[in-house]
Amino acid sequence: MTEPYLTTDQLAARWGLQPAAIKNQRARGIGPSYYTIPRIGFPAGTPRVRYPLTQVLAFEESNSITPLT
Repeated sequence: MTEPYLTTDQLAARWGLQPAAIKNQRARGIGPSYYTIPRIGFPAGTPRVRYPLTQVLAFEESNSITPLT
C-alpha cells in the first residue's frame, strides 16, 4: 500500500502559493520532505516530485501553517 502524497501543484494550492514558490523553497531546502520518482515507467507529464501527506502535516504543525484546503 502506498502512502498518500501531494504533488507540487497540490501543495501550492493547499498553501495558497504558486507552484514556482514551492519549487523555489524546495531548491533552498525549505519545506516538507519529498521524494522524486524515476522517469522510467511513467507517462510524460506525470508529476515526479511527491510530498508524503504525513510529512506535509508534520511540517504544517511544526511551522504553524494553516492550510487553505
